[in-house]
Amino acid sequence: FWPWFIIALPASAVIASLYTVSLAVRTTDSLVVSSEDGMDVVASRHLAAERVAAENSIRATLAFDLDSGAIKATLTADAGVDWPKTLQLLLSHPAFANRDQRITMTAAMPDSDGNPVWSGHFVEIPGGRWYVVLADGDNWRLSGSWSGASALQLAPARAMDDGQG
Repeated sequence: FWPWFIIALPASAVIASLYTVSLAVRTTDSLVVSSEDGMDVVASRHLAAERVAAENSIRATLAFDLDSGAIKATLTADAGVDWPKTLQLLLSHPAFANRDQRITMTAAMPDSDGNPVWSGHFVEIPGGRWYVVLADGDNWRLSGSWSGASALQLAPARAMDDGQG
């Protein structure tokens, strides 16, 4: 019995390592975002867009109607920001890329204070925790984290990291 027991211990480690290698070869890592331009180019674009948002003091308040799936984004900024007709709202799941949602927000009537407003609609109302990015292409970008609340404040990531937001 003992010689077989001693042989079984390293043999099980070899079998487990072969299984791990086959699992790594057969599956992809959905947590890694890939792009044609390369990760460093994408990261520098994101940093530049966050810097523009911070320099213009762009902030957003997102209001979610969880019954109907309607989303309303109200933005504020320093004077002189040229607002686009559409914005992109990206909800990224922390673990599964196939659950990510990209929502096009279209310009709506300004609110009672004169702040610009955009509206959109969930394809499927998500549950759980999500990373949220509201962006005007590569021009500026705001980010935050959402866990199903009816309202969310977004600010440039740099401003939040520096303790300003």
